[in-house]
Amino acid sequence: MKVRVGGQAVIEGVMMRTPNALAIAIRKEDGEILVKKELLPSRHLLLKKPISRGAIALWEALVIGYKSLAFSAQKSARKGEKEMSGLALGFTMIFAIGLAILFFILLPATVTNLFQIKSSILFNLVDGLIRLLFFFGYLLAISQLKDVKRLFAYHGAEHKAVYTYEAGEDLTIENASDKSTLHPRCGTNFIFIFLILSILLFSLLGRATSIEVHLLRLCLIPIIAAFAYEIIRFSMKKNWYFINFLGLQLQKITTREPTDDQIEVALVALKEVLDAESQRVNTETQTPLGAENNSASLRQKIQRLGGKRC
Repeated sequence: MKVRVGGQAVIEGVMMRTPNALAIAIRKEDGEILVKKELLPSRHLLLKKPISRGAIALWEALVIGYKSLAFSAQKSARKGEKEMSGLALGFTMIFAIGLAILFFILLPATVTNLFQIKSSILFNLVDGLIRLLFFFGYLLAISQLKDVKRLFAYHGAEHKAVYTYEAGEDLTIENASDKSTLHPRCGTNFIFIFLILSILLFSLLGRATSIEVHLLRLCLIPIIAAFAYEIIRFSMKKNWYFINFLGLQLQKITTREPTDDQIEVALVALKEVLDAESQRVNTETQTPLGAENNSASLRQKIQRLGGKRC
């Protein structure tokens, strides 16, 4: 029986996650693949309840995403570079969140104020459209950076690996190579739905000209995320073409066609998380966060390339 698998691109690698386990695979500078995996704690009962599960899932994704990025940032450092400490990465993440609030919430409202729109609903609709433009512009701008191009290619590799598993095919590079880099269950779709819902809800809150309104917007983010999560789940079940289509178009920016080396990393992460998921009943087999294995022990598990290195 198949389990639901999702993932995330990290620096020079991929994190794969199932309901009860996760695995991170990183391509080191010498070409070896470093793997870390663990079983996750028992899931909260509220994760089975509509609405509440969306907010909890968002928090889980943020925590796991942060840990995965921290691991990849520390282990993918090139020779001569210092590994980024957990404290430094923490400050970087806080700065990034603050910058996102400034750039995608406060600045659009400030720009909208310049139009001197009297209607509160129209003000917030214009504010939301400017926020969307800022978001698309940001994605297009960073997608031109060399390191981000590699990150987006690993994102594409993650999707190809998941598609191969969902198709019931052997997890080989050959099978994964012809799969699409666009997947309807991607977090990019979630962000798009979240932005649309925020435009609709914020339009009912009045003009964003005071600290109180901005704070209210921030407080509503978990609620909006919860509804966005439910819409994504429902659209997958009902195959809502319009929502899936828009999300897939946005993924054309956030994914790129990966190399075989990058697909190999994604497949290693997927094989390892499926192996960890199969051990979920016996908690004594849990590999603690921080345990690592080099790819030498994994080469029997996946088709190797002919001497290619990232």
